[in-house]
Parts: sequence; C-alpha cells; structure tokens
Amino acid sequence: MYWQGEFDFGIPVPPWQPKRPDRAFFGLFLQPEYYGPFADLRTQLCHQHGIVGSLLSVERFHLSLQHAGDYRRLRSKTVFAGLRSGQRVRMPAFEVTFGHVGSFPGRPATRGRPPHRPFVLLADDGPVFELHKLLGVETLRNGLKASDRFVPHLTLAYDQKFIPRQPIEPISFVAHDFTFVHSLRGLRKYLFLDRWPLALAS
Repeated sequence: MYWQGEFDFGIPVPPWQPKRPDRAFFGLFLQPEYYGPFADLRTQLCHQHGIVGSLLSVERFHLSLQHAGDYRRLRSKTVFAGLRSGQRVRMPAFEVTFGHVGSFPGRPATRGRPPHRPFVLLADDGPVFELHKLLGVETLRNGLKASDRFVPHLTLAYDQKFIPRQPIEPISFVAHDFTFVHSLRGLRKYLFLDRWPLALAS
C-alpha cells in the first residue's frame, strides 16, 4: 500500500516517454523547516548563473540515496523487496551539508531538442555515504539492483547550461528519515511507498 498520494515536481511534463517509466529509489526529503533557506539559495544561484530552465518546487527537493532499478512496470514483488530492505536499515539522524554547486551532463541535445542538464547542490562527505552503503547491501540481499556510483546531490533545476563545479557558502539540513519512492518518470510524479525514521537501533 502506498504511504502517501502522488506528487508532481511542479515543472512541465516533458514530451518524451521512457522505455522503463517506473523507477524505484530511496531518498532523503527535506522537512518543511528547511524549505525557506533552500528556496532562497536556489533563487540566488539560478540568478547568479543565468539558470532559466525548469525549476523544481522546494517541496520536492531530495537527495537520492540508492537507485533500486528502472522497470516497464513496478511489480508488487519489487515493492515488497524495497520495503523489506528499508526496514532492515538502522542509523541515527545526521546532518547533510552542501558545499558546492554545479551541473551534471544530463541528457544531450537530440533531434532538435536542447540538452537537459541537472543543476545541483553537491554534498560533502559524511554519514550519507554510510546510509547509501547500508541500503545497497540490503537491496542486493533482497534481489534488487544497487548503484556504487554515488554522488550525493540535490537537484535545484534543469537547464541547457553546464555550470562547472564551484564552492558555495555551505547549507545544511538534518535528515530524520528516509523514503522509498516510486518515480513515474514520464509523468514527473512520485508515489511515496514508505518512510523510516533515522534513529539509534534498539
């Protein structure tokens, strides 16, 4: 059963349909007390670098922890495996600090369409890497995919420009829980499947 209803990104629906539209991943979502500071920083950085593309609404800001696979259709057995993986992970709450900003290469220009590059905050080293590793172990144990190419980031916007990595005045948030998400890629929507608190194991 889905933990919460669907949410969109607050950006236009793209005119493309991926072959595997159902994505499963674990992520850290900002709590409401952090919306204001991150929204202000997003406005500042986009103005500074001339980012005028699609902006993600701050309520959707998150840091992806572990990619559990892309599918033509997300099956119940995959959801079960993801839920079981999340249930087995225990960690205390921790702070995530972003000290750099820059662009990822993203989707290249094709068939007359401009490039689509994520403009992101890049996180510093810290416990987020340990949580990524723990989730990777559990997802593999439960028959799902796991990625070892982990670059902890928070996407602010998508734009044609490529902004080289550069330092910023650090901004942080405290992660109190993590979420298993069903991303409807062609529709730009999320279904939140479950959430687990980050607390010391009993």
